[in-house]
Amino acid sequence: MEQNEPIIGGIRCDVENCIHNNGCGCCTAGEIHVKCDCMEPEHTCCDTFAEI
Repeated sequence: MEQNEPIIGGIRCDVENCIHNNGCGCCTAGEIHVKCDCMEPEHTCCDTFAEI
């Protein structure tokens, strides 16, 4: 992780193949959007995901 790399406080990311995951479980996207997971409506998923 770079020292001046911005992270979104309070957001934990477990998706290892997303370009916004800094490798320490933090999200570095400028902002995120979430959506309802249609398969499991009680869960949400990140709509900002971009695969490496």
